Amino acid sequence: MGCKVTSVSPCIIDTCDYQKWQEITRNGSFSDSIQKARESILGSIKEEKVIYQDTFTLPMKRNLFGLLVVPVYINHCLCHFILDTGAQISTIRQKTLDKLGLKKKNQTIEVGSIGGKQKHLDSIVIDDMQFGGIAYRNKAMIVLSQDAFSLRFGNIDMLSFDGLLGWDVLSTLDFELDDIAHECKVLKNRFRFPNPNMIPGDFPFLLVKDEKGKVLTFGFDSGSKRSWFGEDSMRKHGWEEEQEVKGLGFGVHGMESMQMKMFKNVEVYVDRAKIKLTHTISGPVDMFDRFTFDGVFGNEVFKGRRIRFVNSKSMILLV
Repeated sequence: MGCKVTSVSPCIIDTCDYQKWQEITRNGSFSDSIQKARESILGSIKEEKVIYQDTFTLPMKRNLFGLLVVPVYINHCLCHFILDTGAQISTIRQKTLDKLGLKKKNQTIEVGSIGGKQKHLDSIVIDDMQFGGIAYRNKAMIVLSQDAFSLRFGNIDMLSFDGLLGWDVLSTLDFELDDIAHECKVLKNRFRFPNPNMIPGDFPFLLVKDEKGKVLTFGFDSGSKRSWFGEDSMRKHGWEEEQEVKGLGFGVHGMESMQMKMFKNVEVYVDRAKIKLTHTISGPVDMFDRFTFDGVFGNEVFKGRRIRFVNSKSMILLV
C-alpha cells in the first residue's frame, strides 16, 4: 500500500457538478444523523458551546498506529483524543470514564461499524469538555467498550488514547492539520472560494477528479491511516483489481476481520494536489441512504503536508 502526493495546478469543481451533489445530499441521513444522535443522548438537556478563543494552536502527534492525537480536557483533566473526522459523534473510552469517576447513562445508541455491522453502544453526557479555546458544556458522547478496545503488550496499553474528537465538533470549525510542524490550528477564514469542493453534511464529503477529469465522490476519515475504495465504484471506473486479501478494520466497535479487494493504481486530484494511491484496499462506502462514495481518504494523503478544512466555505485545501 502506498500514497504519493505531488503539487499541481488547482483542480476546479464546476458549479453544476457541485449543485448536483448538494441537491442529492440535501435531505436524508447525511444531513441529520449527528443531530438525531445528539438528541437521543441528551434528551431534554441542552448542549452549550463557549468560545474563549476563536483561534488557537495545539500540539499534534502521530501515535503508534499513525493516528493524530491532540490534548482535550474532560472535566478539567488532561486527556488525549484522536482527531477523527470519520467519527460522527465524539467518543470516550470506558477506562477513561473509570479513571475520572464518571458514570455512563442508561441510554444506548445504534452505531454502524467499519465492517458494516450495527451495534448498540453506551452513551454519556460530559459536564465539561475543552478543546483549545473552546469549551463544551453537557457534551454528548458515545462510550467505547473496554473489551472492544483492548490491545496490550505486557502492562502497556498500545491504544494510548482516551477518546475520539469527531465530526460533530470538527465540522463546526475552520481548522488546519499541519503534519510538518505537528500542530492542529483552529483558524478564522479570510478568503473567498468561488468553486467549493466539499459538500456540507454529517461526514466530510469531497468532490475530486480522476486523471480524465471525471468528478468522483470521496469521504475523508482522519481516524484512518489508510485510504480505501468502494468495490463497485472501482469496477465501474475500470480500475485494475489485483487480489483479494484479509485484513483488520479498526472502528468504534474495536477490531474487525474483513475480506477486501486490492486495487493497483489510482490517481485523483484534490485542490492543488495529485494523489496517487497504489495497492489500495476496498472498504465500506455506503454510509448514507441516498448515495455511496467512490472511496474514502485516510490521513496518509497529508502525511508530511498540511490540510485545511474551511468548513465555513465548504472547501478543503491540500497542496
